Amino acid sequence: MALVENSLEGIIEFATVRAQQEWDEHKQPYLLARLSPDLSAEGVDYRTVLGEQKLKDFVAGHADKLKVVVHPQQRAKIGLLPADVDFEFETAADNETQSGRRRPTSDAGIHGSKRRYIVGNFLQMVSELDEADAKQVEIPAHILAKLLRDK
Repeated sequence: MALVENSLEGIIEFATVRAQQEWDEHKQPYLLARLSPDLSAEGVDYRTVLGEQKLKDFVAGHADKLKVVVHPQQRAKIGLLPADVDFEFETAADNETQSGRRRPTSDAGIHGSKRRYIVGNFLQMVSELDEADAKQVEIPAHILAKLLRDK
């Protein structure tokens, strides 16, 4: 890919190309969360170009090139689409309707000693990491306690 111009036009052009590529290849929106690291990989720091303006607001201001879609239940899930594409994120209710039944929660059926075993194994694996990696793992004690509780 050609070098990205470190300018407002360069950023919007890059986002437009990526949104089109994602749509053409996967029929999915290009997630806004990917834009910043992808720009950084191209040597562009959008913060210096945009100043105080938020990235989402900036791309939303270019409706002629990009459409911004927000997941109805996961507000942080923001996608960019080519301006001429219609798309809506699926919701959990949509999934339930399509399958005819509710999806089980991620911890369904995991109780008591099995939960303690899983959490214990996870902590054992963390203890086996090298010191630099282990220091990056931060799990609040109340979350560990919650994971160990019987359901």
